Amino acid sequence: EATSNSNALLAKGGAEASKKAPPTPKPRVSSMMIADSLLALSSVNTSPTFITDPATGKTVQSNARHPIEKLMRLSRKWLDWEMYKNGIRQEIEARLCCGVSGVCHAPIAAAAITALSTLAILRQSTTGNGAHVADLAPRPQGSDSREERDADPTLKDAINAKFYMSLFESNCMQSDVARAACAQALACICCAADRFETASRKPVGLLTALEFMLEKIEAAPTSPSLRHTLAQLMMDACTGKICSMQRVAAIGGRNDLYTTASRFLDGALGHSNGSENGSACINTVNSSFNPAATSVNDGARRGLRLLSRAGHPKETGVEDEVVVRIALFATRMWRLINGEDSTSAHDAQGAHKRAGACAFDGHLRCALLSLWQWLWPRGCYAVMRVQFAETQNPTLYERLGSEGVMKASKADKEKSSLEDSLLSGLGKVVDQERDRQMWRGEMAVHAYENHKSQKGKLDASSNSPEQMDWQPLPPIQRDPAFKAGGWIASAAQQRRVMALDGGSVVTKLRLRKSGD
Repeated sequence: EATSNSNALLAKGGAEASKKAPPTPKPRVSSMMIADSLLALSSVNTSPTFITDPATGKTVQSNARHPIEKLMRLSRKWLDWEMYKNGIRQEIEARLCCGVSGVCHAPIAAAAITALSTLAILRQSTTGNGAHVADLAPRPQGSDSREERDADPTLKDAINAKFYMSLFESNCMQSDVARAACAQALACICCAADRFETASRKPVGLLTALEFMLEKIEAAPTSPSLRHTLAQLMMDACTGKICSMQRVAAIGGRNDLYTTASRFLDGALGHSNGSENGSACINTVNSSFNPAATSVNDGARRGLRLLSRAGHPKETGVEDEVVVRIALFATRMWRLINGEDSTSAHDAQGAHKRAGACAFDGHLRCALLSLWQWLWPRGCYAVMRVQFAETQNPTLYERLGSEGVMKASKADKEKSSLEDSLLSGLGKVVDQERDRQMWRGEMAVHAYENHKSQKGKLDASSNSPEQMDWQPLPPIQRDPAFKAGGWIASAAQQRRVMALDGGSVVTKLRLRKSGD
Protein backbone atom coordinates (compact mmCIF):
# COMPACT_ATOMS: atom_id res chain seq x y z
CA GLU A 1 0.00 0.00 0.00
CA ALA A 2 2.83 2.39 0.83
CA THR A 3 4.46 1.56 -2.48
CA SER A 4 1.28 2.20 -4.44
CA ASN A 5 0.75 5.53 -2.63
CA SER A 6 4.28 6.69 -3.40
CA ASN A 7 3.90 5.71 -7.05
CA ALA A 8 0.67 7.66 -7.23
CA LEU A 9 2.34 10.73 -5.73
CA LEU A 10 5.23 10.45 -8.19
CA ALA A 11 2.82 10.13 -11.10
CA LYS A 12 0.87 13.15 -9.90
CA GLY A 13 4.03 15.20 -9.46
CA GLY A 14 5.29 14.22 -12.90
CA ALA A 15 1.98 15.22 -14.49
CA GLU A 16 2.08 18.62 -12.78
CA ALA A 17 5.70 19.15 -13.81
CA SER A 18 4.88 18.33 -17.41
CA LYS A 19 2.24 21.03 -17.47
CA LYS A 20 4.78 23.72 -16.44
CA ALA A 21 6.97 25.54 -18.97
CA PRO A 22 10.46 24.08 -19.39
CA PRO A 23 13.21 26.00 -17.55
CA THR A 24 15.03 28.61 -19.60
CA PRO A 25 18.65 27.55 -20.15
CA LYS A 26 21.20 30.05 -18.86
CA PRO A 27 23.58 31.31 -21.55
CA ARG A 28 27.16 30.19 -21.16
CA VAL A 29 29.85 32.11 -23.01
CA SER A 30 33.54 31.33 -22.91
CA SER A 31 35.94 33.86 -21.45
CA MET A 32 37.92 33.96 -24.70
CA MET A 33 34.81 34.99 -26.63
CA ILE A 34 34.13 37.77 -24.15
CA ALA A 35 37.75 38.95 -24.36
CA ASP A 36 37.66 38.92 -28.17
CA SER A 37 34.41 40.89 -28.17
CA LEU A 38 35.87 43.49 -25.81
CA LEU A 39 39.03 43.71 -27.90
CA ALA A 40 36.93 44.28 -31.02
CA LEU A 41 35.45 47.38 -29.35
CA SER A 42 38.84 49.07 -29.67
CA SER A 43 38.29 49.09 -33.46
CA VAL A 44 34.96 50.93 -33.29
CA ASN A 45 34.94 54.24 -35.15
CA THR A 46 31.94 56.54 -34.75
CA SER A 47 31.15 60.12 -33.80
CA PRO A 48 28.08 62.18 -32.82
CA THR A 49 25.72 63.39 -35.51
CA PHE A 50 26.26 66.76 -37.14
CA ILE A 51 23.13 68.83 -37.64
CA THR A 52 22.30 72.18 -39.19
CA ASP A 53 21.61 75.05 -36.81
CA PRO A 54 18.33 76.66 -38.00
CA ALA A 55 19.34 80.01 -36.50
CA THR A 56 22.74 80.39 -38.14
CA GLY A 57 22.66 77.75 -40.87
CA LYS A 58 26.01 76.33 -39.75
CA THR A 59 26.76 72.65 -39.41
CA VAL A 60 27.25 71.95 -35.72
CA GLN A 61 27.68 68.88 -33.58
CA SER A 62 24.67 67.54 -31.75
CA ASN A 63 24.62 67.47 -27.98
CA ALA A 64 23.08 64.00 -27.89
CA ARG A 65 24.73 61.08 -26.18
CA HIS A 66 27.84 59.77 -27.84
CA PRO A 67 27.12 56.39 -29.47
CA ILE A 68 29.94 54.68 -27.56
CA GLU A 69 28.94 55.74 -24.04
CA LYS A 70 26.93 52.55 -23.55
CA LEU A 71 29.89 50.47 -24.74
CA MET A 72 32.12 52.27 -22.24
CA ARG A 73 29.75 51.44 -19.39
CA LEU A 74 29.61 47.78 -20.46
CA SER A 75 33.40 47.60 -20.58
CA ARG A 76 33.60 49.14 -17.11
CA LYS A 77 31.09 46.61 -15.75
CA TRP A 78 33.16 43.71 -17.09
CA LEU A 79 36.27 45.24 -15.54
CA ASP A 80 34.58 45.69 -12.16
CA TRP A 81 33.28 42.11 -12.31
CA GLU A 82 36.75 40.72 -12.99
CA MET A 83 38.24 42.75 -10.14
CA TYR A 84 35.48 41.53 -7.82
CA LYS A 85 36.21 37.91 -8.76
CA ASN A 86 39.93 38.42 -8.16
CA GLY A 87 39.18 39.91 -4.75
CA ILE A 88 37.04 36.90 -3.79
CA ARG A 89 39.76 34.56 -5.03
CA GLN A 90 42.35 36.32 -2.86
CA GLU A 91 40.11 36.04 0.21
CA ILE A 92 39.67 32.31 -0.37
CA GLU A 93 43.41 31.80 -0.89
CA ALA A 94 44.15 33.79 2.26
CA ARG A 95 41.90 31.48 4.27
CA LEU A 96 43.16 28.24 2.70
CA CYS A 97 46.85 29.17 2.46
CA CYS A 98 47.47 26.21 0.17
CA GLY A 99 49.80 27.99 -2.25
CA VAL A 100 48.48 25.99 -5.20
CA SER A 101 47.33 27.64 -8.44
CA GLY A 102 46.06 31.21 -8.30
CA VAL A 103 48.05 32.35 -11.33
CA CYS A 104 45.57 31.45 -14.08
CA HIS A 105 43.64 34.54 -15.07
CA ALA A 106 41.29 35.09 -17.99
CA PRO A 107 42.24 37.88 -20.43
CA ILE A 108 38.88 39.60 -19.91
CA ALA A 109 40.30 42.27 -17.60
CA ALA A 110 43.08 43.21 -20.06
CA ALA A 111 40.61 43.40 -22.95
CA ALA A 112 38.16 45.47 -20.88
CA ILE A 113 40.89 47.96 -19.90
CA THR A 114 42.01 48.25 -23.51
CA ALA A 115 38.47 48.78 -24.77
CA LEU A 116 37.64 51.30 -22.03
CA SER A 117 40.71 53.46 -22.65
CA THR A 118 40.42 53.36 -26.44
CA LEU A 119 36.73 54.23 -26.38
CA ALA A 120 37.41 57.06 -23.95
CA ILE A 121 40.04 58.54 -26.27
CA LEU A 122 37.67 58.12 -29.22
CA ARG A 123 34.93 59.96 -27.31
CA GLN A 124 37.29 62.81 -26.43
CA SER A 125 38.68 63.02 -29.97
CA THR A 126 35.29 63.27 -31.67
CA THR A 127 33.47 65.64 -29.29
CA GLY A 128 34.12 69.16 -28.05
CA ASN A 129 37.65 70.62 -28.20
CA GLY A 130 36.79 73.61 -30.32
CA ALA A 131 33.90 72.09 -32.24
CA HIS A 132 30.56 73.90 -32.24
CA VAL A 133 28.15 72.00 -30.00
CA ALA A 134 24.41 72.49 -30.40
CA ASP A 135 21.56 71.41 -28.17
CA LEU A 136 18.59 72.31 -30.34
CA ALA A 137 16.14 69.49 -29.73
CA PRO A 138 14.38 69.45 -26.32
CA ARG A 139 15.70 66.68 -24.10
CA PRO A 140 13.20 64.19 -22.76
CA GLN A 141 12.51 64.03 -19.06
CA GLY A 142 15.28 62.31 -17.14
CA SER A 143 17.99 62.94 -19.73
CA ASP A 144 21.16 64.75 -18.65
CA SER A 145 23.26 67.42 -20.29
CA ARG A 146 26.80 67.08 -21.62
CA GLU A 147 28.29 68.50 -18.42
CA GLU A 148 26.34 66.02 -16.29
CA ARG A 149 27.43 63.11 -18.48
CA ASP A 150 31.07 64.21 -18.21
CA ALA A 151 30.68 64.08 -14.41
CA ASP A 152 29.63 60.41 -14.61
CA PRO A 153 32.25 58.39 -12.64
CA THR A 154 32.32 55.69 -15.31
CA LEU A 155 33.12 58.17 -18.07
CA LYS A 156 35.28 60.41 -15.93
CA ASP A 157 37.58 57.65 -14.66
CA ALA A 158 38.10 56.30 -18.17
CA ILE A 159 40.00 59.45 -19.21
CA ASN A 160 41.91 59.85 -15.95
CA ALA A 161 45.50 58.62 -15.87
CA LYS A 162 45.40 58.18 -12.09
CA PHE A 163 42.62 55.62 -12.49
CA TYR A 164 44.88 53.31 -14.49
CA MET A 165 47.77 53.92 -12.10
CA SER A 166 45.62 52.83 -9.18
CA LEU A 167 44.49 49.75 -11.14
CA PHE A 168 48.10 48.77 -11.77
CA GLU A 169 48.94 49.00 -8.07
CA SER A 170 45.67 47.46 -6.87
CA ASN A 171 45.80 44.24 -4.87
CA CYS A 172 42.92 42.86 -6.93
CA MET A 173 45.02 43.16 -10.08
CA GLN A 174 47.30 40.12 -9.77
CA SER A 175 47.57 39.26 -13.47
CA ASP A 176 50.63 40.54 -15.33
CA VAL A 177 48.56 40.81 -18.50
CA ALA A 178 46.05 43.10 -16.81
CA ARG A 179 48.82 45.23 -15.33
CA ALA A 180 50.47 45.55 -18.73
CA ALA A 181 47.09 46.62 -20.13
CA CYS A 182 46.90 49.32 -17.43
CA ALA A 183 50.35 50.59 -18.44
CA GLN A 184 49.34 50.59 -22.11
CA ALA A 185 46.12 52.48 -21.34
CA LEU A 186 48.06 54.97 -19.20
CA ALA A 187 50.47 55.70 -22.06
CA CYS A 188 47.59 56.18 -24.50
CA ILE A 189 45.72 58.54 -22.18
CA CYS A 190 48.81 60.61 -21.37
CA CYS A 191 49.84 60.93 -25.02
CA ALA A 192 46.31 61.78 -26.18
CA ALA A 193 46.22 64.65 -23.68
CA ASP A 194 48.97 66.39 -25.70
CA ARG A 195 47.34 66.04 -29.11
CA PHE A 196 46.82 69.81 -29.39
CA GLU A 197 49.67 72.27 -29.71
CA THR A 198 49.47 74.70 -26.78
CA ALA A 199 52.03 77.32 -25.84
CA SER A 200 51.03 77.41 -22.18
CA ARG A 201 51.73 73.75 -21.42
CA LYS A 202 54.55 71.50 -22.58
CA PRO A 203 53.72 68.00 -23.89
CA VAL A 204 54.98 65.97 -20.92
CA GLY A 205 52.41 63.17 -21.24
CA LEU A 206 54.83 60.78 -22.94
CA LEU A 207 57.46 61.55 -20.33
CA THR A 208 54.98 60.81 -17.53
CA ALA A 209 54.08 57.43 -19.03
CA LEU A 210 57.72 56.47 -19.58
CA GLU A 211 58.63 57.46 -16.01
CA PHE A 212 55.84 55.31 -14.63
CA MET A 213 56.79 52.25 -16.67
CA LEU A 214 60.50 52.63 -15.90
CA GLU A 215 59.68 52.81 -12.20
CA LYS A 216 57.71 49.57 -12.43
CA ILE A 217 60.55 47.90 -14.33
CA GLU A 218 62.91 48.79 -11.48
CA ALA A 219 60.49 47.56 -8.80
CA ALA A 220 61.56 44.30 -7.16
CA PRO A 221 58.13 42.51 -7.21
CA THR A 222 57.80 42.93 -10.99
CA SER A 223 58.15 39.65 -12.88
CA PRO A 224 60.66 39.32 -15.77
CA SER A 225 57.89 38.85 -18.33
CA LEU A 226 56.13 42.03 -17.21
CA ARG A 227 59.43 43.93 -17.37
CA HIS A 228 59.96 42.86 -20.97
CA THR A 229 56.39 43.83 -21.84
CA LEU A 230 56.73 47.27 -20.25
CA ALA A 231 59.98 47.86 -22.15
CA GLN A 232 58.26 46.94 -25.41
CA LEU A 233 55.33 49.21 -24.57
CA MET A 234 57.76 52.08 -24.02
CA MET A 235 59.13 51.52 -27.51
CA ASP A 236 55.62 51.24 -28.96
CA ALA A 237 54.67 54.56 -27.38
CA CYS A 238 57.71 56.27 -28.90
CA THR A 239 57.17 54.78 -32.38
CA GLY A 240 53.43 55.45 -32.73
CA LYS A 241 52.16 51.87 -32.43
CA ILE A 242 50.86 51.54 -28.90
CA CYS A 243 47.21 52.35 -29.67
CA SER A 244 46.88 50.90 -33.16
CA MET A 245 48.51 47.52 -32.42
CA GLN A 246 46.95 46.77 -28.99
CA ARG A 247 49.80 44.41 -28.24
CA VAL A 248 48.79 43.38 -24.71
CA ALA A 249 45.14 42.50 -25.33
CA ALA A 250 45.89 40.74 -28.64
CA ILE A 251 48.71 38.52 -27.36
CA GLY A 252 48.64 38.33 -23.57
CA GLY A 253 46.84 35.52 -21.77
CA ARG A 254 46.31 33.34 -24.85
CA ASN A 255 47.88 29.96 -25.47
CA ASP A 256 47.10 29.50 -29.18
CA LEU A 257 50.03 30.87 -31.15
CA TYR A 258 48.29 30.84 -34.55
CA THR A 259 45.14 32.68 -33.51
CA THR A 260 47.19 35.13 -31.48
CA ALA A 261 49.46 35.94 -34.42
CA SER A 262 46.45 36.29 -36.72
CA ARG A 263 44.72 38.63 -34.28
CA PHE A 264 47.87 40.68 -33.80
CA LEU A 265 48.72 41.02 -37.50
CA ASP A 266 45.20 41.30 -38.94
CA GLY A 267 43.42 43.18 -36.17
CA ALA A 268 40.57 42.22 -33.88
CA LEU A 269 37.99 42.28 -36.68
CA GLY A 270 40.03 40.35 -39.21
CA HIS A 271 42.05 41.36 -42.23
CA SER A 272 41.48 44.88 -43.65
CA ASN A 273 39.21 45.82 -40.74
CA GLY A 274 39.71 47.91 -37.65
CA SER A 275 41.75 50.67 -39.31
CA GLU A 276 42.77 51.77 -42.76
CA ASN A 277 44.71 48.56 -43.30
CA GLY A 278 43.95 46.23 -40.39
CA SER A 279 47.47 44.87 -40.29
CA ALA A 280 50.40 45.50 -38.00
CA CYS A 281 52.77 45.16 -40.96
CA ILE A 282 51.77 48.69 -42.04
CA ASN A 283 52.37 50.91 -39.05
CA THR A 284 50.24 53.83 -40.22
CA VAL A 285 46.92 55.21 -39.04
CA ASN A 286 44.48 57.65 -40.57
CA SER A 287 42.39 60.22 -38.73
CA SER A 288 39.29 59.19 -40.70
CA PHE A 289 39.54 55.47 -39.93
CA ASN A 290 41.27 55.49 -36.54
CA PRO A 291 40.87 58.86 -34.78
CA ALA A 292 41.82 57.48 -31.36
CA ALA A 293 45.21 56.18 -32.54
CA THR A 294 45.76 59.43 -34.46
CA SER A 295 45.23 61.47 -31.29
CA VAL A 296 47.65 59.26 -29.36
CA ASN A 297 50.29 59.49 -32.09
CA ASP A 298 49.95 63.28 -32.35
CA GLY A 299 50.60 63.65 -28.64
CA ALA A 300 53.42 61.10 -28.68
CA ARG A 301 55.08 62.93 -31.58
CA ARG A 302 55.13 66.20 -29.64
CA GLY A 303 56.32 64.47 -26.49
CA LEU A 304 59.07 62.68 -28.42
CA ARG A 305 60.34 65.96 -29.79
CA LEU A 306 60.43 67.42 -26.29
CA LEU A 307 62.40 64.43 -24.97
CA SER A 308 64.94 64.45 -27.77
CA ARG A 309 65.42 68.22 -28.14
CA ALA A 310 65.07 69.57 -24.60
CA GLY A 311 68.33 71.15 -23.51
CA HIS A 312 69.58 71.85 -27.05
CA PRO A 313 70.98 75.38 -27.47
CA LYS A 314 68.57 76.08 -30.33
CA GLU A 315 65.54 74.72 -28.44
CA THR A 316 64.04 77.65 -26.56
CA GLY A 317 60.99 77.92 -24.37
CA VAL A 318 61.60 74.78 -22.27
CA GLU A 319 61.55 75.37 -18.53
CA ASP A 320 64.47 74.33 -16.35
CA GLU A 321 62.17 72.05 -14.36
CA VAL A 322 61.30 70.06 -17.48
CA VAL A 323 64.97 69.83 -18.54
CA VAL A 324 66.01 68.51 -15.14
CA ARG A 325 63.11 66.05 -15.13
CA ILE A 326 64.16 64.65 -18.52
CA ALA A 327 67.78 64.48 -17.36
CA LEU A 328 66.77 62.51 -14.25
CA PHE A 329 64.73 60.09 -16.37
CA ALA A 330 67.68 59.59 -18.73
CA THR A 331 69.99 59.02 -15.77
CA ARG A 332 67.77 56.34 -14.25
CA MET A 333 67.39 54.64 -17.60
CA TRP A 334 71.13 54.68 -18.31
CA ARG A 335 71.98 53.27 -14.90
CA LEU A 336 69.38 50.56 -15.33
CA ILE A 337 70.86 49.62 -18.72
CA ASN A 338 74.30 49.32 -17.09
CA GLY A 339 73.00 46.89 -14.48
CA GLU A 340 72.64 49.32 -11.60
CA ASP A 341 69.67 49.83 -9.32
CA SER A 342 68.94 53.50 -8.81
CA THR A 343 66.56 52.75 -5.93
CA SER A 344 69.28 51.22 -3.72
CA ALA A 345 71.83 53.03 -1.60
CA HIS A 346 75.43 53.78 -2.61
CA ASP A 347 78.61 52.44 -1.11
CA ALA A 348 81.76 54.40 -0.31
CA GLN A 349 82.93 54.37 -3.94
CA GLY A 350 79.57 55.73 -5.18
CA ALA A 351 78.39 52.48 -6.74
CA HIS A 352 75.03 50.90 -6.04
CA LYS A 353 74.99 48.12 -3.46
CA ARG A 354 72.32 46.08 -5.25
CA ALA A 355 72.34 44.93 -8.86
CA GLY A 356 69.58 46.16 -11.12
CA ALA A 357 67.10 44.33 -13.33
CA CYS A 358 69.42 44.38 -16.37
CA ALA A 359 72.39 42.89 -14.52
CA PHE A 360 71.28 39.35 -15.39
CA ASP A 361 68.77 40.02 -18.18
CA GLY A 362 70.36 40.68 -21.56
CA HIS A 363 67.05 40.86 -23.43
CA LEU A 364 65.77 43.66 -21.19
CA ARG A 365 69.04 45.52 -21.56
CA CYS A 366 68.87 45.34 -25.36
CA ALA A 367 65.24 46.55 -25.34
CA LEU A 368 66.07 49.57 -23.17
CA LEU A 369 69.22 50.29 -25.14
CA SER A 370 67.17 50.33 -28.36
CA LEU A 371 64.81 52.80 -26.72
CA TRP A 372 67.76 54.95 -25.68
CA GLN A 373 69.10 54.99 -29.23
CA TRP A 374 65.66 55.95 -30.52
CA LEU A 375 65.27 58.81 -28.04
CA TRP A 376 68.80 60.18 -28.02
CA PRO A 377 70.84 58.93 -30.99
CA ARG A 378 73.46 61.66 -30.49
CA GLY A 379 73.33 61.93 -26.72
CA CYS A 380 70.86 63.38 -24.26
CA TYR A 381 70.96 67.17 -24.52
CA ALA A 382 69.11 67.55 -21.23
CA VAL A 383 71.88 65.76 -19.33
CA MET A 384 74.54 67.87 -21.06
CA ARG A 385 72.59 71.04 -20.29
CA VAL A 386 72.32 70.20 -16.59
CA GLN A 387 75.99 69.20 -16.33
CA PHE A 388 77.05 72.49 -17.93
CA ALA A 389 74.54 74.71 -16.09
CA GLU A 390 75.47 73.36 -12.66
CA THR A 391 78.73 75.26 -12.89
CA GLN A 392 76.92 78.47 -13.86
CA ASN A 393 74.02 78.46 -11.39
CA PRO A 394 74.50 75.59 -8.92
CA THR A 395 71.97 76.86 -6.39
CA LEU A 396 69.06 76.83 -8.85
CA TYR A 397 69.77 73.37 -10.21
CA GLU A 398 70.37 71.86 -6.78
CA ARG A 399 66.94 73.14 -5.79
CA LEU A 400 65.48 71.40 -8.87
CA GLY A 401 67.08 68.08 -7.89
CA SER A 402 70.01 68.02 -10.30
CA GLU A 403 72.20 66.13 -7.82
CA GLY A 404 70.64 62.92 -9.14
CA VAL A 405 71.77 63.57 -12.74
CA MET A 406 74.71 61.45 -13.84
CA LYS A 407 78.07 63.16 -14.12
CA ALA A 408 81.22 62.14 -15.95
CA SER A 409 84.30 62.53 -13.79
CA LYS A 410 87.89 62.28 -14.99
CA ALA A 411 88.13 58.67 -13.79
CA ASP A 412 84.93 57.77 -15.64
CA LYS A 413 86.27 59.26 -18.85
CA GLU A 414 89.48 57.25 -18.51
CA LYS A 415 87.49 54.05 -18.00
CA SER A 416 85.36 54.85 -21.01
CA SER A 417 88.44 55.41 -23.17
CA LEU A 418 89.87 52.07 -21.99
CA GLU A 419 86.64 50.24 -22.88
CA ASP A 420 86.59 51.88 -26.31
CA SER A 421 90.14 50.70 -26.98
CA LEU A 422 89.30 47.16 -25.87
CA LEU A 423 86.24 47.02 -28.14
CA SER A 424 87.89 48.66 -31.12
CA GLY A 425 88.22 45.31 -32.92
CA LEU A 426 84.52 44.62 -32.60
CA GLY A 427 83.77 48.11 -33.87
CA LYS A 428 85.85 47.47 -36.98
CA VAL A 429 83.92 44.28 -37.69
CA VAL A 430 80.61 46.14 -37.38
CA ASP A 431 81.84 48.93 -39.68
CA GLN A 432 83.03 46.42 -42.27
CA GLU A 433 79.71 44.57 -42.25
CA ARG A 434 77.81 47.83 -42.59
CA ASP A 435 79.97 48.88 -45.51
CA ARG A 436 79.45 45.48 -47.10
CA GLN A 437 75.67 45.80 -46.88
CA MET A 438 75.83 49.28 -48.41
CA TRP A 439 77.99 47.88 -51.21
CA ARG A 440 75.45 45.12 -51.86
CA GLY A 441 72.69 47.71 -52.14
CA GLU A 442 74.73 49.76 -54.60
CA MET A 443 75.47 46.65 -56.66
CA ALA A 444 71.73 45.89 -56.87
CA VAL A 445 71.14 49.38 -58.28
CA HIS A 446 73.98 48.98 -60.77
CA ALA A 447 72.66 45.56 -61.84
CA TYR A 448 69.23 47.02 -62.59
CA GLU A 449 70.70 49.95 -64.53
CA ASN A 450 72.91 47.60 -66.50
CA HIS A 451 69.93 45.40 -67.30
CA LYS A 452 67.97 48.41 -68.57
CA SER A 453 70.85 49.48 -70.81
CA GLN A 454 71.25 45.95 -72.26
CA LYS A 455 67.53 45.24 -72.64
CA GLY A 456 67.29 46.49 -76.24
CA LYS A 457 70.42 44.59 -77.34
CA LEU A 458 69.20 41.12 -76.28
CA ASP A 459 68.06 38.61 -78.85
CA ALA A 460 64.36 37.87 -78.38
CA SER A 461 64.76 34.33 -79.73
CA SER A 462 67.52 33.41 -77.31
CA ASN A 463 66.81 31.53 -74.14
CA SER A 464 69.26 33.49 -72.00
CA PRO A 465 68.71 34.06 -68.29
CA GLU A 466 68.04 37.75 -68.99
CA GLN A 467 64.92 36.72 -70.89
CA MET A 468 63.58 34.75 -67.95
CA ASP A 469 61.63 36.05 -64.98
CA TRP A 470 64.56 36.24 -62.60
CA GLN A 471 65.78 39.63 -63.80
CA PRO A 472 67.05 42.41 -61.52
CA LEU A 473 64.31 44.44 -59.88
CA PRO A 474 64.47 48.22 -59.42
CA PRO A 475 65.38 49.55 -55.98
CA ILE A 476 62.63 50.57 -53.60
CA GLN A 477 62.09 54.30 -53.22
CA ARG A 478 61.61 55.83 -49.78
CA ASP A 479 57.98 56.84 -50.15
CA PRO A 480 55.77 57.93 -47.20
CA ALA A 481 54.74 54.34 -46.46
CA PHE A 482 58.40 53.29 -46.27
CA LYS A 483 59.29 56.16 -43.94
CA ALA A 484 56.34 55.28 -41.68
CA GLY A 485 57.66 51.74 -41.22
CA GLY A 486 55.53 49.89 -43.76
CA TRP A 487 58.45 48.44 -45.73
CA ILE A 488 56.56 45.39 -47.00
CA ALA A 489 53.58 47.45 -48.12
CA SER A 490 55.85 50.04 -49.77
CA ALA A 491 57.67 47.39 -51.79
CA ALA A 492 54.41 45.67 -52.77
CA GLN A 493 52.79 48.92 -53.89
CA GLN A 494 55.78 49.99 -55.97
CA ARG A 495 56.09 46.55 -57.58
CA ARG A 496 52.37 46.57 -58.39
CA VAL A 497 52.54 50.00 -60.06
CA MET A 498 55.48 48.91 -62.22
CA ALA A 499 53.79 45.60 -63.12
CA LEU A 500 56.64 43.57 -61.61
CA ASP A 501 54.73 41.49 -59.07
CA GLY A 502 52.80 39.23 -61.46
CA GLY A 503 49.50 40.52 -60.09
CA SER A 504 46.45 41.93 -61.81
CA VAL A 505 48.59 43.50 -64.56
CA VAL A 506 49.31 40.08 -66.07
CA THR A 507 46.52 39.44 -68.59
CA LYS A 508 48.00 36.75 -70.86
CA LEU A 509 49.52 33.43 -69.93
CA ARG A 510 51.48 31.40 -72.44
CA LEU A 511 52.32 27.76 -71.91
CA ARG A 512 55.76 26.77 -73.10
CA LYS A 513 56.10 23.42 -74.80
CA SER A 514 59.06 21.49 -76.03
CA GLY A 515 60.18 22.72 -79.41
CA ASP A 516 59.15 26.33 -78.86
